[in-house]
Amino acid sequence: MTASAGRIRARSAELARIGGAGTSVTRLGLSPEERRAHELVGRWLERLGARVRRDEANNVIGRFGGRGPALLVGSHLDSVPRGGRYDGALGVVVAVEAMEILAGARLRRPVEVVGWTDEEGVRFGIGLFGSAAAFGKLPPRARERADAAGTSIAAALRALGLRGDPARARRRRGELFAYLEPHIEQGPRLAERGLPLAVVSSIVGILHGRVTVRGRQDHAGTTPMGQRADALAGAAEMIARLEAAARRRADAVGTVGEIAVAPGAKNVVPGECVFSLDLRAPHQRTLDALVREVRATIGRVAAARGLAASLDVLNQVPVARLDRGLRAALRRACAAAGVDAPELVSGAGHDAENAQLAGVPTGMIFIRSRGGSHSPRESADHRDAALAASALAHAIVALAG
Repeated sequence: MTASAGRIRARSAELARIGGAGTSVTRLGLSPEERRAHELVGRWLERLGARVRRDEANNVIGRFGGRGPALLVGSHLDSVPRGGRYDGALGVVVAVEAMEILAGARLRRPVEVVGWTDEEGVRFGIGLFGSAAAFGKLPPRARERADAAGTSIAAALRALGLRGDPARARRRRGELFAYLEPHIEQGPRLAERGLPLAVVSSIVGILHGRVTVRGRQDHAGTTPMGQRADALAGAAEMIARLEAAARRRADAVGTVGEIAVAPGAKNVVPGECVFSLDLRAPHQRTLDALVREVRATIGRVAAARGLAASLDVLNQVPVARLDRGLRAALRRACAAAGVDAPELVSGAGHDAENAQLAGVPTGMIFIRSRGGSHSPRESADHRDAALAASALAHAIVALAG
């Protein structure tokens, strides 16, 4: 089962033109650009004989085979703003390529290829949105969450021709017997080892939140320093302490990637500051301790400075250890493709964790990447992706063939 690097290159380039500019791609979740990407993948799958549908969370799904529990294979099609071409998208292309090289094979169990929607969670703050809907992991009142322009998830879904309730996308128990996700590594470990593929052992736990700090808006020239309640200065202290708390814990990370200040004038003491929060760790005990410390720090800094502060948890996903049997099956599949694949922990969140935590046995293949990720510098070798497609095809045959 030999995959075509040329076909993978061509499909990746075609997909990258949707929302692309140079080597970057901007394809936000529940946007017209993401919808066009879903339509393109749907056409690829239909040409291979799949029955293609969209669910109520805007995930695109192509089914091969008849009735019964299916093997689900795929990744996501959205991106961060000015992100790279390969995060998520290459995994979908690899899944399509695996079905391409299995065309005509007699599979005794159905296979579905999925392109998840809004995995990044940039627009509405709910990471892994499409798979969370499919596996019953959406936070309460998710449909009411709004983007910066005030558009709710429900309204965005209706604009795409859906009914506006993502909870309707939930898969019934027993519909799926396993899930496999190919994805670029997004880190340097495989490149440093000179290896094209790895099997993921577990995925870090993640908390995504939004911190709102409220102080008092004042004149920048006439308000003495000792009489200020500066929301931005308080937020800056919180952020510095957050970074220190993450540094003290092995393998934990803490990031603030968004910050907004009101009223936003150079001669006004800020009355409000809102910043994002992204906390991650590979062990649940470590993540829980980090979250507790960050919460306490926010409270202490606010009290010391005469501010009010709150943490709104947008989404929280526990550490997910992937299925032991599927890890072994994927290592055998990689070996059949000619790769002795090690096991690696994923420092990034993936749709795979929602499947595993919902009780669907789940496995992941990492593909070597370079240039970091969530960046136009992100790159991957299409020959490595072809090896991943071959390995995935071997795994599909072993599980469904």
